[in-house]
Amino acid sequence: MKNSLLLKFDSVSKSYPVYSSILRRVMSRKLVLEKITFELEEGKVLGVLGASGSGKTTIAKLITKIEEEYSGRIILNNINIKNMTHKELAKNVSMVFQNPYSSLNPKHKIRFVLEERINQYAKLYNNKIDNYEIKEHILELLNYMKLPAEILSCYPHQLSGGQKQRIAILCAIILKPKLLILDEPLSSLDISLQAQILNYLIDIKQKYNLTYIFITHDQDLAEYFCDNIIKINKGVICENN
Repeated sequence: MKNSLLLKFDSVSKSYPVYSSILRRVMSRKLVLEKITFELEEGKVLGVLGASGSGKTTIAKLITKIEEEYSGRIILNNINIKNMTHKELAKNVSMVFQNPYSSLNPKHKIRFVLEERINQYAKLYNNKIDNYEIKEHILELLNYMKLPAEILSCYPHQLSGGQKQRIAILCAIILKPKLLILDEPLSSLDISLQAQILNYLIDIKQKYNLTYIFITHDQDLAEYFCDNIIKINKGVICENN
């Protein structure tokens, strides 16, 4: 039985202006995505495979509206994302970045980071969550990711690479998105940690009924983890399977 369609790219193209060095006038445009078309069903993992500069991260930026100028259509949960408010988008999509440290405020302890995300979730859905509920939810999440409670008193720089990435994943799933975008989430980790994080992602996907976009340059990881793979080369899909 076919799952419901969650995401559709319909002939999406994206370009950036190229300016003259003297007058700062737009001289031309650099095409980074050209007529990208694919579909993603609920509950599936789509791999976006390509070398650095191929355009694969631009796909994530368009879905999350980090970049908003493009041609074609992006349909998420039956809504054109151009018509989505940022609040609506936050209910549907979260992203885990390549460098987990960049998504964790170095001035705040992990307890504060997680509490802020839970409060953000409450605001999204107009819910009130008391301090006891927040504490219990945080401990539940840490236990699920096999992280010690003592980590709450740490600053990001005090954590290992694997711990930082697990906290970044927790921050992303607290908002209970339908779609989780993983942008090279394993590239900074050694092989043993990569396997460990992949196993966590598989468990989380089942627990929270998530759909993934897994952006990577590693074909072996993509083939192991993903249901379908699109390969991007110079902004064009050269393989789709």
